[in-house]
Amino acid sequence: MLAYVSLWSADLLALGDAVDEVAEEADAFHIDVFDGHNVRELLFGPDLVAALRARTSLPLDVHLNVTDPDYWLGRFIDAGADMVTVQSEASPDIRATLETVRTRGASPSLGLEVHEPVERAERLFEAVERVLVMGTEIGIKGVGLDPATPARISALVAAREQRFGPGGGPPIVVDGGIRPHTVGPLAEAGADGVVPGSLVFGRPDPLAAIRELHALGPRTR
Repeated sequence: MLAYVSLWSADLLALGDAVDEVAEEADAFHIDVFDGHNVRELLFGPDLVAALRARTSLPLDVHLNVTDPDYWLGRFIDAGADMVTVQSEASPDIRATLETVRTRGASPSLGLEVHEPVERAERLFEAVERVLVMGTEIGIKGVGLDPATPARISALVAAREQRFGPGGGPPIVVDGGIRPHTVGPLAEAGADGVVPGSLVFGRPDPLAAIRELHALGPRTR
């Protein structure tokens, strides 16, 4: 299982050290971006992505939780983002926004919120290089996984296999509610990866926590 490690849960006063500590096992670093409107928080900007780009060669996965993703995506790609996730309801034309991410040189990813039907992601399979399924409401930490999430993952995996065949189509990754007791059911449902935060940085041995995630399934997508 892939681990897109969330830096929101790292020690923000020692972020560079946190990156260095887990870099040998992490598959990518997940950077949440909140603009105070789409989510009532302020978090992480292009300058941080640029600093991370200078610190690590691992993929930088930027999750735009903003009201104007078409404005911000170029700023983050120029700063070094390798993948940009956009929420469908934040864009007036989500397909065009995802294509802009691709033409600017980054991998487009679709964010699927808890209240959104999985069919919304299925319609955009060909336009994305990952589907990021939210397991909790955006911008909330420390809450449990929405109980419907494993079934939503199973439905997306089945639709993907029907469309592309075994092994085809975009990876399906879960963000939010990633806990020791939830990662197993998510792996069994077919999730290709998760976005762990406190599951990694809250452990005495963060590298061991990532290895345990890797052991839940293949990291081939």
